[in-house]
Amino acid sequence: MLDLKHGGAVAAAARHYGLPAGDWLDLSTGISPWSWPVPELPAAVWRALPEGDDGLEQAAADCYGCAVAAVLPVPGSQYALQRLPALLPPGRVAVPRRGYAEHRAAWQAAGHAPVPYAGHAASLRTLVDNGAVDHAVVINPNNPTAETMAREALLAVLDGLAARGGLLLVDEAFADASPGDSLASQCPRPGLVVLRSLGKFFGLAGLRLGFALAPPELRDALARELPPWAVAHPARWVGRRALADTTWQVEQRRRLQQAAADWLAFLRQALPAWDWRGTALFASGSGPAAECAAVYEALARRAVLARLFSAHDGAAMLRLGLPPPQYGARAQQLFRDALEAARCAA
Repeated sequence: MLDLKHGGAVAAAARHYGLPAGDWLDLSTGISPWSWPVPELPAAVWRALPEGDDGLEQAAADCYGCAVAAVLPVPGSQYALQRLPALLPPGRVAVPRRGYAEHRAAWQAAGHAPVPYAGHAASLRTLVDNGAVDHAVVINPNNPTAETMAREALLAVLDGLAARGGLLLVDEAFADASPGDSLASQCPRPGLVVLRSLGKFFGLAGLRLGFALAPPELRDALARELPPWAVAHPARWVGRRALADTTWQVEQRRRLQQAAADWLAFLRQALPAWDWRGTALFASGSGPAAECAAVYEALARRAVLARLFSAHDGAAMLRLGLPPPQYGARAQQLFRDALEAARCAA
């Protein structure tokens, strides 16, 4: 059974637990607590239909270090994720055993056979070198495990797949905070598709704006799947300015990395028996399934929404996004209270 639930369902949690929606601290999404400061949009932006020569593609190419010919704006990277598999002949595709489940669902729906791998580079490289897969999906950094594959390892996998006409799809939805291992600068390159998003690092999930960076033939095939005006003009207007604001991006990386390090250190200290790992936008702890469920439930009864992932290899996982800075101390105290309640209930 695939876990296709998503974070952010505060209204549903509020109804389920009988707590007012406005009281909840939502740590379920991995979206930055700091958003790019959207200015007031001119009235003309709301009246105009989107146009493809407004500079958005060039801004994305400059930000990601790729050629503009590779860039296709899409209404959220989820859109490209769901449609790309159907553009390829059915085959065997390596997918992380624990990762964003929409990937496996999309490949299965398009007639491909998913082949799970452990999530690290060595296990994927073995599948590729042995010819056991035709394509591969890498989530880098992985959501929710926080594992990251080094750029050199990814390039070796790409070479192995491309030599046989295969595709490496790299989902970089969380890569903006630590772009050193990104493959975006390699685009366009045969056999490589990179997905990027303005939702997480930029804190602009409501824009529904992402990018597929792909070879020309695949980029054009995906573009033909898009309806007219798929990306709204306000999203294009905001996205172009956010991507070009390099000063803000530098500051955003600094504060996210500091906040993430502090949050991860607190979680490791509060619950040292679990295996905690983190990215700049979330921390994930692996522990016994019953304990994970008990902590999740205790948090929810205190109006803190986390993400609970089902057990793999004997361990479940709890993912917690970064608390907004004004709620940092409160989040820590609520987590301590939830731990105490979960232990008392055990």
